[in-house]
Amino acid sequence: MESDTEPSTPVSTLEATPETEYENRIANLEAAPTQSTTEYFSWQQLADISERLTGLGEQYGALTTVCTGDYVALGTERGSVVVTDYLGRVKMALGSAASAAYGAVSALAFSADHMVLVAGYAQGFVVVWDWAKGTTAAVSRPRQASDSPDAAGHPAGTAITCVGFIGASRHRYISGSGGGLVLYHHIVRRLLTTMSTQPLASDGGVLFEAAALARGTHACVTDDLGLVAILTDSSITIVKTRHGVEQQYRAGFQTAEGTRRRTVARRPYAGNVAWQSAQRIERPATTPAESDAMLPKLAYSWGAHIHILAVHLDYNVSGNGTALGSAAPRVQFERETEWTAIEDVVFCRWIDPTTLLYMTQSQRVFVFETQFAQETEISTAPPARIVGRAWVTLTTGTEAEPSYAAAMCVHRRRLFAHCGSALYVGRLLMWAERLELLATQGQLVDAIALATGFYQARTGQIVVGLPRVQRAGDAGQLRRQALVGGRLADLMRRALQSTLAADRTPRATDAEVRALATVCVQACLALSDMQILFTDVFESFASEPYRLAFLETVEPFILSGAITRVPAQMLNALIDVFGSMLSHVQRLGAVLYALDLQHGEFDIDRVLGCCRKLRLWRTFARVWLDLGDPIAPVASIIAAAAQENELLDREQLDDEAPGAVILDYLDMVMRGRSYPDGQLLKPQARAEAYSARVAQLVFPPATDDAKSTFHTLRALLAIDTERLLETLGHILNDPFTSYINLIVKPSSPQTSRDSGRALRRASQVKSLVQVVVDALHALTMAAHSHPEQNILAPRQIGLLTSFALILYATRFPLVYLTDATVSEWSDVLLTLNDTSTRVERENAFELLFKLNPPPVYADYIDRVRCAGFFRVLEHIYYTLGQFEDALRTFLDHPDFAQRRAVFAAIQDLGAASRPHATESVCRFVVSNAAELVEVDADAFVETIEAVEALDHSSVVDALNEHPQLQFSYMRALLDPAPEQHTPSDERLPPNIGLPDEQHIVVYPFQSLVPDNAQSANKFPQALHERYLELMCQYSPGAVLPYLKQHADQGVEPLRLASVQTVCVRYGVTDGLVWALVRLGDFSAALLTLLKEVDSETSRVRAAVPETSNAELTLPDGVVSDEQEIQGHAGLTDAGRERLEDHLRVAERCIGGCVDVCKAALTRLGKDTPNDASSDEAQSKYRSLVSTQLCDLWLTLLRTALSHLHATNRTLDALPDVTLSATREAWQLVSSRQRWMLQTVLDALIFAASPASSFISLRHIIQQLIVTGTPNDKAHVDIVKQSGAARSLDIAEIQHLLAVAVSAYKTEAQLMALTNVLVDYDLFTTFAQLVRSQKQGWRVPTDAQPSPALSTRHDLCCLECRTPLFADQRQEHVMAKLRGQIAQYYETSALRVLDLHIFEDRSAQWKWMKLRTASTFDPYLGSSTRQKAADQVVLFKCGHGFHQHCMPGLAHKDLASGCAPECVQCADRSTVFRTGATG
Repeated sequence: MESDTEPSTPVSTLEATPETEYENRIANLEAAPTQSTTEYFSWQQLADISERLTGLGEQYGALTTVCTGDYVALGTERGSVVVTDYLGRVKMALGSAASAAYGAVSALAFSADHMVLVAGYAQGFVVVWDWAKGTTAAVSRPRQASDSPDAAGHPAGTAITCVGFIGASRHRYISGSGGGLVLYHHIVRRLLTTMSTQPLASDGGVLFEAAALARGTHACVTDDLGLVAILTDSSITIVKTRHGVEQQYRAGFQTAEGTRRRTVARRPYAGNVAWQSAQRIERPATTPAESDAMLPKLAYSWGAHIHILAVHLDYNVSGNGTALGSAAPRVQFERETEWTAIEDVVFCRWIDPTTLLYMTQSQRVFVFETQFAQETEISTAPPARIVGRAWVTLTTGTEAEPSYAAAMCVHRRRLFAHCGSALYVGRLLMWAERLELLATQGQLVDAIALATGFYQARTGQIVVGLPRVQRAGDAGQLRRQALVGGRLADLMRRALQSTLAADRTPRATDAEVRALATVCVQACLALSDMQILFTDVFESFASEPYRLAFLETVEPFILSGAITRVPAQMLNALIDVFGSMLSHVQRLGAVLYALDLQHGEFDIDRVLGCCRKLRLWRTFARVWLDLGDPIAPVASIIAAAAQENELLDREQLDDEAPGAVILDYLDMVMRGRSYPDGQLLKPQARAEAYSARVAQLVFPPATDDAKSTFHTLRALLAIDTERLLETLGHILNDPFTSYINLIVKPSSPQTSRDSGRALRRASQVKSLVQVVVDALHALTMAAHSHPEQNILAPRQIGLLTSFALILYATRFPLVYLTDATVSEWSDVLLTLNDTSTRVERENAFELLFKLNPPPVYADYIDRVRCAGFFRVLEHIYYTLGQFEDALRTFLDHPDFAQRRAVFAAIQDLGAASRPHATESVCRFVVSNAAELVEVDADAFVETIEAVEALDHSSVVDALNEHPQLQFSYMRALLDPAPEQHTPSDERLPPNIGLPDEQHIVVYPFQSLVPDNAQSANKFPQALHERYLELMCQYSPGAVLPYLKQHADQGVEPLRLASVQTVCVRYGVTDGLVWALVRLGDFSAALLTLLKEVDSETSRVRAAVPETSNAELTLPDGVVSDEQEIQGHAGLTDAGRERLEDHLRVAERCIGGCVDVCKAALTRLGKDTPNDASSDEAQSKYRSLVSTQLCDLWLTLLRTALSHLHATNRTLDALPDVTLSATREAWQLVSSRQRWMLQTVLDALIFAASPASSFISLRHIIQQLIVTGTPNDKAHVDIVKQSGAARSLDIAEIQHLLAVAVSAYKTEAQLMALTNVLVDYDLFTTFAQLVRSQKQGWRVPTDAQPSPALSTRHDLCCLECRTPLFADQRQEHVMAKLRGQIAQYYETSALRVLDLHIFEDRSAQWKWMKLRTASTFDPYLGSSTRQKAADQVVLFKCGHGFHQHCMPGLAHKDLASGCAPECVQCADRSTVFRTGATG
């Protein structure tokens, strides 16, 4: 480290420019035409300097670093530093022969007085230049590898990326290198000039930037600390350098995984740090030291995240709330703001105390106002791209964003940037400049909108040159408005003149006109100067082409309440323009309604005439009310409603209909509110006067001529009586109306006598509700007494009378009526012939009857019954003690809810302690039981249970003549939750399931349940049996759920014999099967279900569409087009649904049969004989059980097989010309029956598992194959009916086994059984057979095999008795298999060959060829190979022939597709033919 000075080589000795040269030169540049300007920012090239850059580069080297202050310092790649003024004149060139080895200048910084420079170089040197003298003040040399570890200095060859002076000092500065080392340098001048250097940070990471806090315009305690901020790739650190180095603040970067270094391999990264020094500002004092200053701030960015730290001074260093005299405050750093930019930030600097400027990696420039947390993009980039230096990447080898600190700097609110071969200066535009720029570009609308935002301080943008507004009405706002107001008014005038000029070509478009009108209205509202709007602006738009656009623009401002009053000329324009357009009529009404029309400021007749003409009745009423006349709109609107003959329902009354308007108007005004906004009228006296005047108009005192007296009221009733009464109710319920009293002056002595009270003076003071009731009484009495005058309709009389009496009953004694008046109204209620108001009249009469009870109740019974007032009649009967008649009134009531209330009344009377009432209730219940059940059976049962004096037996006996009602009652009593059952199709068989063992009574091993057995139950057994009988008649689908429910609950209330008898009598199959199973008669249960299966199978056959050949083929054998179309038509949806319906029932029946067999196995397999100790008895018992169980399964299996085989035979016998619908139907039946058979086999194989010793699967299959009948005589009828007494042929056996194999290929017992039936392995041979069709043969009974075939048992030709196929398998292998066969089956073994079946579409039958396999080969005879011309033909009847053995059959016949005929049985069902082998 060296501290001696080193002279430089000056190249210019020009005098120094004055201090004001910077401001003058910059001002001249800003006055010149700009090269790149946006709405916020302006770039200007420093032309004088830029012109000399090329020459300077040739002389000193290419430019690498720029630093600006009052002068411009340029660092070059040859190590020279050139200082110029802003005119481009070189002041000093700093450099020497020694400094040439320093490398390129990588960092520059001016001192606070701009007279000293500190420069960092690419080789690690740091030099302080006194540039005015051209000498060096200090030189810090790099640390070489040979130096000691304690040596100060940056590593040799490491570029210095940042330098800077601390505070206002020339002698204290910092330097930082890309490797993460930051050094603090201090030049000490005493007797000798010395240099001290010490490290501030050396964490081995990547140094983004280090910055020292400079001195600001205001002195602050931080100036004495020498603060330095150091930003690395892992942390931000702040240290003080004065009076010892000490860390003040440190924070790591938080990521999703915690505090760690950023992954540099992911993408280039960057970081920046910038100090804002203490500045003098004007604001209220908070502490003595910062009353007029803004303390320093630090902004730093890491990637795209920007953080601001604020300095706070803590004066209470003692911690007890008292200041310690002159002690220095403690400096603290706190996070003030955080936000994230759109991309990584590569440069950030403060341009004023509250505004931070930063640039992203795509060179987009933003400013951020910290005070309002407001971000604004001000520019994309200068005219040329800014040149960055990759010092970090070159130094550390780590990929990082280029450093722009050496190419960009901020000085006095201006941004300087080195862009290629030029220097640019940029600045934020002042607010006035922005407005002028928009105006110059012709964007006057945008200029007005922006100026309005300036005026209101609501731009949401950065604004330069205007005072800040802290709160509404402060001094800043007033100064801002004073500055902007005049400019805004001037912009409006310029825009109106240029846009709406008559000589403008082309004329302004409608969009331009509307945009201008909108911003002008907004500007005038902001200025609160409506004079400009109604004079200059409105007059400019007054011409015809623009008037409509202006008025439509002003409309939303009027509707929103921003504009409440307009001059007369604008109001007339609105009426003329909007009133002449049908589409704008409603909009005109809304505008007039929203305006505050003051008397004397508009043409009243014109406005009211317009409202009347255009039917704007709401506005019409509102204008009259504002004028102080609440009566005038009533008469006019009622007249309009009467003229239009409006009789509208509540839903039909639209908002502007006069009927709806007048009712709303009455509701508002009579409740003391303004119309139509509903606000309370002020003062109170005015509201009361308006309400009283309207009430006197609608409800005047009665006279002899009621028709003319109540003209207004009758007109209102004609509009909508119900809504008028609803409105009156709303009015009278308002507390305001209780203060309204009217002075009633009777018009005649008669009126005075009828007014209700004796008059002692000429007038009376009555409340509003009394006036309403009196008026309604007078009107209804006149209408009822003189129906010929058509004063009111009967419905109106009923509604008004009911309404008035309810008011009387609920407001008594506020409303008073004489006895004569009450009697008159009672007569009206009882004698009025109007059914539509019966409910209202009954309610009113009931209130009146209770309020004024008559002296003799019996006098009203007939009249009340004739009127249909059943509730009143009930009250009379209760009063007279006639309880039966009182209860009868409930049943006579037309309302169901009232009829159902009879049960509550019965319970109330039954709970009474009066014997007379209880006896009446019992008599009523018995005599009216049928009607009570019809009302609600469940509620009736609950009532009987609740009343102790009533019993169910008497009710059931009373219902004997009504069996269906008796069933409903008993269902509610015995089965109170029938909805839990799911009665479906009555034809569906039962799903009896497997009942619990303890509830099964088995026959014949245990005795039957005695008929007299009766379990403990709440209700008698006879009651249950009667209910079961009724259920079988009216709801047979609920029988089985009912039986199962009671069986599951434990004891049974029914005798099984009785259940069986009733179910047989009414044909309830599911209940019968359930009873038989519980009795243990499984054979009878199975027989019952199989009969249902046969019945449903017959229905299935009947549902299949049949078509004969005669229906399809014409006499000449030609098929017609229509028949051909029908032949190709498939099964219809209706036909398929009908078939599936029957098949579904059959499947349920089969499922029921399986359940019966399972139930038998469950019980019989666990039962034991009485003499269990006897082995012989035990053996006999097990044999008997096994026989019965096998017979049950055998019977079920025979039935399922017989139906499936019959269906397949029918399908095979169909002619080829059969309708496709018929064939599809039979195929559907076959597939479903196959599934039924599979279901049976599923259950059978599970029941015959090795764990069971009762069921022998081999025995059942043998019984199916051999000829014979079941052992159980009880099944003989079933066997005969199903045709199962014969033995099954091969095809049926194969159908049976194919179904079993497809589902149970892994059953070991089934595999052994199939080895008995076939002499070849089931799973190698039979697998192909399952996929074939018509694959079985039956060995002819009349064929006697030749001796040569006695051991081979091959299929033979019936003509020559020689084998059709020879078995060439090894004898020793087959001997063992035949030995196994012999022990199971004594007759001739059947052979199944491995066959492949394919279909020849040109022929009418199936063809078959032999499969070549290693175990057998096709041979003719025993040793001779079959010749090529020989063929074998097999018939489905089981007969086989060689082709040459069939007389009359030629090869051409087979080739032609004609079906040959079996010579043995004349059967044409030829199904197989073999071709020549090989």
